[in-house]
Amino acid sequence: MAVPVLLRPDFLRAVGGRRAAERALAEGTWQRALRGTYVPGDLELDLRVRCAAASLLLPPHARVADRCLLWLLGVDVLPPGPPLLEVVVPRDAVAPRRAQVRSRIAHLPPRDRVLVGPQRVRCLRPVRACADLLRRLPLAEAVVVADAVQHAGLCEAQALRDELTAHAAGLRGVVQARSALELSNPRAESPPESRLRLALVLAGLDPVPQYVVLDADGRFVARVDLALPALRIAIEYDGRAVHDREDAFTADRRRANQLVRVGWTVLRFTAADLRRGASYAVAQVLAVVAAAA
Repeated sequence: MAVPVLLRPDFLRAVGGRRAAERALAEGTWQRALRGTYVPGDLELDLRVRCAAASLLLPPHARVADRCLLWLLGVDVLPPGPPLLEVVVPRDAVAPRRAQVRSRIAHLPPRDRVLVGPQRVRCLRPVRACADLLRRLPLAEAVVVADAVQHAGLCEAQALRDELTAHAAGLRGVVQARSALELSNPRAESPPESRLRLALVLAGLDPVPQYVVLDADGRFVARVDLALPALRIAIEYDGRAVHDREDAFTADRRRANQLVRVGWTVLRFTAADLRRGASYAVAQVLAVVAAAA
């Protein structure tokens, strides 16, 4: 569904003048999306709304890009904090300077300029955007992106490899981008899981994402976020949004008991354990591995 965004002249006409506009904003029946654009007050001011506003406000050469574009396409790998609208412009253009907008300059041939969604938002071609992120982000976050876009079916690994060969050859970060692809796994189901998995891989372990544990009779016991099957170690990431729910809280403990019953060790980690890197989680896992060996 298209987002109802009005530029300021249209907004003033719609509400009946400047005083009525000030009253509508004060009462919350209307709100600003980006400066100079307005939307109904009951809309959540998420990136979908800001992208729709940008399609009216930003110059035609500006394209929504990077993690903001992936969010529009259903892949949430946004960094913490209030989301910024990320755009890219061609090298011969002026980068827009606006509040809540982060812009960068890059080579932008016609084939990389596409329209997305009912609002026809001007965007960067998705595979190109993914390849850019793999080059430009730190390795751990590049792996998060590679995992997420493959898991969502947005980009396959081979398509990303082809893009890096065709577009990014010789550009900074290509070696890292290829490493991120090699380290990626489309079975990963969340960014924290990807970060934890990568940290364990870099520590010399080989965790299997979304591993199905069976009992001695081949009956289903549980599916765990990460597993070291040979040692019967399950490694779980508990996100507060899901695992604090009453039903999830109960189910998690019953599932952990079932895993212990069939001889598995269960390690559970949270956002606090990963907030400043995964060194604590990795140390805990390595200690259990050493004890089990």
